[in-house]
Amino acid sequence: MNISRLVLGFFAIGIAATFYITAMGYPAKAANMPLIYSVAVALLGAAMVGQEVFSILRRRQLSTEGAATSNTAAPEEESVSGQARHRKPWKAMLIFLLAAVYLYTISITGYLIATVGFMVVALAMIGHVSWRFAAIGIVVLVAVVCAVFIGFLGLPVPLLPPLYSS
Repeated sequence: MNISRLVLGFFAIGIAATFYITAMGYPAKAANMPLIYSVAVALLGAAMVGQEVFSILRRRQLSTEGAATSNTAAPEEESVSGQARHRKPWKAMLIFLLAAVYLYTISITGYLIATVGFMVVALAMIGHVSWRFAAIGIVVLVAVVCAVFIGFLGLPVPLLPPLYSS
């Protein structure tokens, strides 16, 4: 059982529920995207929890049948557990903390600076993405969010720090 995945799944569900409840107070047009995103995050968190619970039940069933021992695990299970041991479990929780800091800094630095900074730091921590691909992803993310919130929903987005946007 991977406790960090289980905790992360429950944490994602809790965060999604918080954002869902908060978005219920928004105007109808502005609430659409946060509601969609919170439901998607909650479903992904539930999938993580379900996968871990299913894995626990499957291991228990196999051990009671006597068909599985710790030495005869499937090769893909061994590689997954080996990879999980090499990862640092605190990275996921640190990314969530970084996301909270990101939300706070949007009002201070503006959407563009905060988003680019958050993405650069998060992708540097994860370290599995080339910088070229990361740069393309950051530009596409910023463009899509601006298109959705400014173009589609017509909402004012603080793109720059308040000092420069006056």
